[in-house]
Amino acid sequence: MIKGNAELRKYTTIYPKTVYTINSWDDYRAYGSTLLKQSNNSKLGKVVSKGAFKGKPLYSLSLVERLMGCPKNCHHWGACYGNNMPFAHRFKTDSGLAFTEILRDELHNLTKKHKQGIHIRLHVLGDFFSKEYINFWKIILILYPKISIYGYTAHTPHSHLGLEIKNVIDKIGFDRFAIRFSNSTIKLSANSTEYKPRLIASKNVSLKSIQCLEQIDKVANCVSCALCWNKKVDNVLFYTH
Repeated sequence: MIKGNAELRKYTTIYPKTVYTINSWDDYRAYGSTLLKQSNNSKLGKVVSKGAFKGKPLYSLSLVERLMGCPKNCHHWGACYGNNMPFAHRFKTDSGLAFTEILRDELHNLTKKHKQGIHIRLHVLGDFFSKEYINFWKIILILYPKISIYGYTAHTPHSHLGLEIKNVIDKIGFDRFAIRFSNSTIKLSANSTEYKPRLIASKNVSLKSIQCLEQIDKVANCVSCALCWNKKVDNVLFYTH
């Protein structure tokens, strides 16, 4: 049985009480905390301990799953792992300009606090929701060379937003904008293990896949692994949560 309210699973999180709307600075002040959270998740880990970003603290951002950016053709639409995260704070906005202005203020302060820079997990929940929002992250990476990002998107590589994401990867480099396309046959992707037969069946596709090391207990957490933001790794395979 899939957890949660079937109606809510059609368009938003099954945990509506954990949703915070940020359309203005007043909303932000009323929320009383930050949008970017320093990781306290045992799976993610706190500080990168391997690879090019060693020593950077890990921060994350969660949007409302399904509602914010997630394409309806997402392989995990109904069974999103957000269904198992009842306590996560999720953000939604109808004003991308106000939302990104607040994010930029937070990022500016974080780069002053952490001279070595920060590594960001986008998005623990949700996805890129507009061309302008994607462009915001491109500008941030240009302005702040010590910020780096990794994550996954359910937007297909040739969709409107998928092409925008690829444009940022091309402009900035996967080294700092390590966004992998989920359940895709292109390089620098991240697929569910049940999707692997499609890879095998696909013509002219030759991806070297590596199983997520955290899921098979080969590493303690994501920050001690670094496979996902390693451009030499074609494809990372994940067990469905």
